[in-house]
Amino acid sequence: MRQVTLCVMAMLCAAGAMAQNAVPRFQDLMDPSVFSEAQCGMVVEEAKPVESGVQVKTTGADIAFDAARGEILFHQRLVEQRLVGKVLLGKPVKGLKLTHSGPGFARLMAEQPKMTIRVNGDSLCLIHVHEPLEIAVQCAITPAWNASWKNNHLVVDELGGFALYCSETDLNDHFDPYQPEIARYALPTDAVLCFGVCPPKPYDWQRSLDQQVIWHWSNKSSYPPDDELKSWKPYGTMILLQSEVMLWKDWNLDFVPRLGLDEWNRVRNTIHGMDMPYIVYTSPFYFLKGTPQEKNAVNDQPGVCPGAIVNGENMPLFLDAITRVMQDLKPDGLYFDGQYMENPAALYALARKSRTIIGEKGLLEWHSTAELGPAEGMMYMPHADAYTDIQLRGEGRDAVYGNFDYLRFFVSGYNINNCIGVLCTNSAKDLTAELIEPLLEANGRLHTLIGNPQKRDFIVNSYRPRMTMDLQKFVDQRVRERQAGVADKMKDLQTFLSGADWNAAPQWTNEFDVMPDAARSVSPENPDPLSIRDGCLHISAKTNTYAFLTIPLNKSLHGIEIRLKQGTDGGMSWGPSAMVRWNNGDGARIGTRKNEYQADIMGTQVIGPPYTASDWVWVRARWDDARGVVEFSTDGVHYRYFFVFYRKNSASEPVKELLVGKVPYNGLPQDCPDAGVPGECDIDFVRVFK
Repeated sequence: MRQVTLCVMAMLCAAGAMAQNAVPRFQDLMDPSVFSEAQCGMVVEEAKPVESGVQVKTTGADIAFDAARGEILFHQRLVEQRLVGKVLLGKPVKGLKLTHSGPGFARLMAEQPKMTIRVNGDSLCLIHVHEPLEIAVQCAITPAWNASWKNNHLVVDELGGFALYCSETDLNDHFDPYQPEIARYALPTDAVLCFGVCPPKPYDWQRSLDQQVIWHWSNKSSYPPDDELKSWKPYGTMILLQSEVMLWKDWNLDFVPRLGLDEWNRVRNTIHGMDMPYIVYTSPFYFLKGTPQEKNAVNDQPGVCPGAIVNGENMPLFLDAITRVMQDLKPDGLYFDGQYMENPAALYALARKSRTIIGEKGLLEWHSTAELGPAEGMMYMPHADAYTDIQLRGEGRDAVYGNFDYLRFFVSGYNINNCIGVLCTNSAKDLTAELIEPLLEANGRLHTLIGNPQKRDFIVNSYRPRMTMDLQKFVDQRVRERQAGVADKMKDLQTFLSGADWNAAPQWTNEFDVMPDAARSVSPENPDPLSIRDGCLHISAKTNTYAFLTIPLNKSLHGIEIRLKQGTDGGMSWGPSAMVRWNNGDGARIGTRKNEYQADIMGTQVIGPPYTASDWVWVRARWDDARGVVEFSTDGVHYRYFFVFYRKNSASEPVKELLVGKVPYNGLPQDCPDAGVPGECDIDFVRVFK
């Protein structure tokens, strides 16, 4: 569990500056020789030509290709049988032929428009265009929740939904989850667009109740003595040995037992002697071998994260390493700490290749507090997750545990990826009934952190007794009850989004004609970064450093607006911004990063559309008692939203303070470990509204 603050900060600085060596692509996954066999029970049950075109039936979907209409219709089969979405090709399809049909995948080819289509057993449909083609996507369900990273999207309700992934991640698809046409992709030649129906597999209820993971972490040793190992027997049914540095000699470069093979075998034999399986720590994300980051590897410092591989460039070497672990050291499965968060094709390939290595009966757990996109985001890939057994999420995110949607749609994944979704509770906070009740309602699970007596005893006394089939009845009843309210929830949201123009006079404004009387927070990296220039707050500072003002407010507000220019500031999560902080600790930060708009709302980071750094732009957030929205504008008149959020607290709750300047993503006076290079940005005004 290496997602500590320093590591998260490093990822947020400029993770994209990695080498691009043999990075997996969706185009490569079109090859019939790649993933040709079905895995994890997800199969193509039938593929056949019909009068209208071709029909393909998978474990989770019915997919109909209507050649004359130029449409692909996606029907969900699991949980609920219904149409979830359509792909509109914009023209009739000529020469559509089914070229391959088997349990692993079906493959189609078309002469006009020229394209190849592949449908995998996990209900993922890949459309590979061989000439430019504009494709529209229509949504046939009312979304209860959605998440995005660039033009990759997850659109779901309580019963299921679908995901979109694109090979050209920077392509603007004009995504709007609250319109019938939710996205439109102007695909260039050789691009791939993927539509995946959710869930891709049934949920294994019995396994989710029976499989109780004993979770061991230590900065002293990952080789407990036999008597300690045997004392764990009453607390679970399988063991996770997660002490990465204490487990392996060179955890960034290879997986060689730190204390030698004899000690490794002793621990394995003792655990197996208790008739318990066990899994061990590995990480594609922190595996630096064969990359430009290899020189940063460390092997003796628990808690230190020396790098991060976000695009899959290390995959062949990592897969070779875990193959040797499984063959030579013989654990029952693996735990992956982080994955390739900036490449959905690599994420998908990693899941399927790892499953092949571990085997169908092996155990695979992913720690995915950040899966696809920024470290504080909530976008994930159900069609990769489907090849794992457990998804562990929420490390360090205690601040958002009170958000039921976070527990339900991101941590649990019930009716979406249908893995066993586990909440990561390794913080210093105790486990309480106030946390467990909504988690169980969301169908989330817990591991037993064996070294923490409070959490261990709470699991035994309060959590474990709930693990009966009565839980399934309760969860599914609440799913149906919430689903019945989704339409009304959407009507209320649309009313909010399209309501008044929000033209009321601000309650408080600062035009920065003079420097305000405010507390300064300035990094030691920046000798004198804040000044007033041409009626603006001018900031001259290094890219990934902090330089901001804190202005006390203590006002009940329902909005904030800022006009700014990024200029030459290359900051990502340290870009120019404004942030309000409520008395209860919640925060809402809005602004820009090097290439895109950005919002950090109560611990969740969302990346917005691109903009021109030399232009002035407007960003605002507004909210009421139930929900809020972040919007952007290039003229201060016409706004578009890029993030909708929900709050539990009243809009009348006072905002304690306003932070403005180069405010870090978390509002704290912290630099990124890589301070970056000098740059300049400007803030024209900041306004708050009652």
